Order: sequence, then C-alpha cells, then structure tokens
Amino acid sequence: MGTPWAVLVLAMALVGLWAPCASYKQPNFIVILADDVGWGDLGANWAETKETPHLDELAAEGTRFVDFHSAASTCSPSRASLLTGRLGARNGVTHNFAITSVGGLPLNETTLAEVLRGAGYSTGAIGKWHLGHHGHHHPSFRGFDYYFGIPYSHDMGCTDTPGYNLPPCPPCPRHGSIAREVALPLFENITIIQQPVNLSSLAARYAEEATGFIHRASDSGRPFFLYLALAHMHVPLGVPPSPPTSGIYGASLSEMDALVGQIKRVADSHGKGNTLLWFTGDNGPWAQK
Repeated sequence: MGTPWAVLVLAMALVGLWAPCASYKQPNFIVILADDVGWGDLGANWAETKETPHLDELAAEGTRFVDFHSAASTCSPSRASLLTGRLGARNGVTHNFAITSVGGLPLNETTLAEVLRGAGYSTGAIGKWHLGHHGHHHPSFRGFDYYFGIPYSHDMGCTDTPGYNLPPCPPCPRHGSIAREVALPLFENITIIQQPVNLSSLAARYAEEATGFIHRASDSGRPFFLYLALAHMHVPLGVPPSPPTSGIYGASLSEMDALVGQIKRVADSHGKGNTLLWFTGDNGPWAQK
C-alpha cells in the first residue's frame, strides 16, 4: 500500500536544497523533466554541445548532480518513481502504459502533488503524463489543480504533424476512412481541446501554459509546484522551418533550451531566490532512434 512517507521525504529533500536561499516563506518548486535526453546533450556535460546555453548557465549557477540515476529505463516507471518517491517494485509501475491501457499509477499511491496541495500549494502539471489516462488515473485526480498536455508519448497514435522519426508516425485517416490508430489528444484538465495535437506548436504551447500557471499562482499569493514534462528529446523531433546548421537534433536541443530559459526568466521575475528549479531527465536517450 502506498503511503505519503516516501513523498514527504522527497519534499523535505527539496526544501533542504532550497533552505539556504530563504527561510521566511514556503518555496516554489518547478520540476522540468526532459524525455529521452542524453548526458552529452548538455553543454555543461559535454563541451562540444553548443545548443544549451540557458541550461549550461542554470548548471553553473546552481547545483549540478554528476552521479544521478533514474529509477527506471523507460518512461512510465521513471515518472511514477519521481512523483511517489518509490521504485516500481513498490509503487506497481514496472512498464510503459499504452493507448489501450485502462490502468495507471495505482490509486493508493500518494503523489508529491497531493502532499504539496495539502500543504497549501497550487499544483500544475504540463506536458506528457504517461501514468494512466482513464478515470481517476488522470492527473486531475492525482493532486494537480491544473493539467495541460498529452496523456502518453507523442509517437503513440496517429498525427498530422509527424516530425522526424524512424520509422515515421502513421498519418491520421482521412474523413470517412476507417481509423486504425487513435489520434494523439491534447488535454486541458479533463477536456480534449485538440485531436490530433499539432506537434509543431506543442513546445510553444507548453511554454505559454507554464508561464500562465506561474503568473496565476504568484498572483494568488500561494506557493506553487509546477511539474513540466517536456516532449524533448523523444521522437518525433520537430522539423524547423529552415534547415539548421546543427541538424534536426541540434535544433530540437535549442528549442528545449530556449523553453527552459523562458521558464526560468518568468520564475525569477516573481521573486528570484524563492523558487527551486530542478531540471532532470526521465531515463536517458533512445539510442536506436
């Protein structure tokens, strides 16, 4: 049975990291989780990488964890562990959920969002969920006041904006034809607002929604917890409008870096030193792609 103790320990660890900065009010937490990002994708780790100046600055200004391990090698188990503080053998998530999955993160597991919301935090999840999308497995029932994103990986189902992938994602069927794939949906809370989602504008929409959440939470006077689960660097990669000098992958790295830089600027504008921003990855790169 899931208990909040592991999550409380995780929350206390986050507070401990933040504590030297300020001690007069509850800190804000922003967890940015990259998808399939590689160690060498960041200039802070690999000098030949030039596409991540904002992330490199973040590493230089903050604490850089050089021996940090994901709880699993695939998306759903690593995300379940991040949000519960418990390994898959304990929280019950040992494999990726699919479009056809009816289950998700067991409902008796306590998430970090539930603990922080109970402590008076405004909580938001933006991006890929991949911990169950039916019924009460949906993020709106797992401690998050606001959700905007996709229910699983963006190469699951059909899309009209396939991007760069090997093999390519299947196109969505024309009107009147038999659908063999589910079109990838975009949710706002429990409502589908676009299907199939336009992957070309997804990063910009994530940045817009994250910025809006930070503004609203700050204006309310409540501390906030933002969980931002990016699509980068999972395939399909977005195709830039003009050929980049650093290739498709480098262009995607630059887009991810710019998004993180934007979130940091917004967070700093609402009180620098009162927000702990943690950037990490879910499980490492998808080498076969």
